[in-house]
Amino acid sequence: MRPYILSECHWKNLKKQRFELAVLPWGATEAHNYHLPYGTDIYEADAIAAESGKKAWKKGAKVVILPTIPFGVNTGQTDIYLDLNMSPSSQMAILKDVLTVLNRQGLKKILILNSHGGNDFKTILRELGLDFPEMLLSTCNWFQALDKSLYFEEEGDHADEMETSIMMHIQPELVLPLFEAGTGKEKKISSKDLLKNGLGKKETGPKSPRIPEQATPKNQILKKEKSFLMM
Repeated sequence: MRPYILSECHWKNLKKQRFELAVLPWGATEAHNYHLPYGTDIYEADAIAAESGKKAWKKGAKVVILPTIPFGVNTGQTDIYLDLNMSPSSQMAILKDVLTVLNRQGLKKILILNSHGGNDFKTILRELGLDFPEMLLSTCNWFQALDKSLYFEEEGDHADEMETSIMMHIQPELVLPLFEAGTGKEKKISSKDLLKNGLGKKETGPKSPRIPEQATPKNQILKKEKSFLMM
C-alpha cells in the first residue's frame, strides 16, 4: 500500500492520518492517433501523479493523490467514435463537490494535475475561489512543466513523440507498432470554414508522420530525476 494514494488507503489508517495537499489528476477519454489507447491521458495522469506523490512523500510532504477523473473537454472531436466529452460546466460541478468535502474536513490545498490539452481550469478555479476563500486552489499542466525540446526531437501536442515515449514506458503492452500510426496531418482552418461550418476539426495524430517513429521507451520524462510536481 502506498500511503499517499487514496484509492489504496484504508479507513483504519486514515482515522489518524491527516494531509495538507490533495492532488486531483484529471485526464480524458479520447482517440490518440491509431497507435495509442483511448485512456492515454488517464494512464499518464495516474503515473505522473503517483511518481510525484512518491517523491514528495519521501521528502516529508503530507500529500494525497485522489483518483483520476477520466473525462475531459472534447468538443472539437465530435466526429470520432467514443471520444467522450465532459463540458466545463460539468467539470465545475464535480470540482465544487470535491472542494466542499475537502474544505469541510480541513484539507485546504488542492492541485489539479491536468493531463489533457482540452481542459482549462483557470477560470473555473477563479470562480470557485469566491466560494472557498480559505482554500488554496491551483492547477498545472504536466505536459508544460518542462521544456520538451530538452528531451524530444519532434514537436507535437497530441499522440506525439513525448506521449508515445511515455506510454511505451508505463503501458508498453497497449502501444501498437509505430508503423500503424497515422500521419496526424492537420486539417487547416480557413475563414470560409469558420463562416460556413464553424470551427474546423483536427485529426488526433501527431503533426508529422516522423514524430511517433522517434519515440522510444528511453525518451521519456518519468526516468528523469526532476518531479513534475514541485511540492
